Amino acid sequence: MATTSTLVDCLERHFQRFIALDTGLPLVLALWSLATHTYDCFDAFPYLAITSPTKRCGKTRAAEVLELFCFRPLRTVGMTPAVLFRSIEKDKPTLMVDEAEVLRSRDERSSALREILNAGYRKGQKVRRCSGENYALQEFETYCPKVLVLIGNLPDTLADRAIPIRMRRRNHGESVDRFITVRARRDTAQVRADCKKWATKHRRLVAKAYESQDVAFLEDREAELWLPLFVVCKLGAPHRVTDLEGTARHLAGRKASDEPADVGVRLLSDVREIFNQGSRERIQTAVLLKELNRISDAPWEDYCFGKALNSRALGKLLHPFGIWPQNIRVPAVVKGYTLDSFRDAFERYLPSESATPLQGP
Repeated sequence: MATTSTLVDCLERHFQRFIALDTGLPLVLALWSLATHTYDCFDAFPYLAITSPTKRCGKTRAAEVLELFCFRPLRTVGMTPAVLFRSIEKDKPTLMVDEAEVLRSRDERSSALREILNAGYRKGQKVRRCSGENYALQEFETYCPKVLVLIGNLPDTLADRAIPIRMRRRNHGESVDRFITVRARRDTAQVRADCKKWATKHRRLVAKAYESQDVAFLEDREAELWLPLFVVCKLGAPHRVTDLEGTARHLAGRKASDEPADVGVRLLSDVREIFNQGSRERIQTAVLLKELNRISDAPWEDYCFGKALNSRALGKLLHPFGIWPQNIRVPAVVKGYTLDSFRDAFERYLPSESATPLQGP
């Protein structure tokens, strides 16, 4: 059996062989593939979000190469929620969801799929369903490695659980080997066998290392997502940890900068700017709405199902922050908001005035 270091290098070369990828991504895919064989040792396991801005960027090819090396790969298109959680319960697969654009839809099926996927990156998360003639209550596992392949972006909640792998079209100076499944499977048979052997031999070490390690340079969920890859890297390819750290910092930073602000936080940011521009202490609701709906790069102009943000929707967005409209004198008594009512939310949820302004969508 190849040493882990040699195995990681070999996996990385195969990803470079078949796919045009940005620097650092072949190592990420190699470590993620190897880590799937011990995913049950971790409390959480990151999804891979394989995305592209348009067609013919290599997304499907990336999934096909991952399929060669991952633990029990299962590729699917058009899966229903019931098939999803039953497949996870029965097969314990590495699930590869192609054409995952459906997850952005607002219908009942897509909502149910998102609910399962949102929970399924963490061990122990289950869904409950009644089944059989007696409608007996049954629990189904949702935790397993998952690859989501789509054009465009995932919904925010799923993107937050994923390592982003952005694909692009090859330019004329880039070349990759032609991928023929039968030939590729034959050429990589020994590597697949080595991945399985490595997992059997190192399972206890992986579990022990997971309990003692951390990814201190990342925060919260990003650290949780990247930790399995760092565990595998530190155990088997310690000379690549610095490379992995650089890529993790880059991808986590880019993901944070690309994510639209939470709609409530975005609203607070825009309201603060409106108060600041007019040096106001109070503002009537109608004026605040007019100012918000005039912001060209904000979501407010068509927030209410294609229509402008209204007072009712504004109130619902501000309610979780403990902010309500009140009677104000401007000079007549009308409904509005005071700056004092926003101060606590501004301090808790927004960067300080001297910090970099919050970036909206």
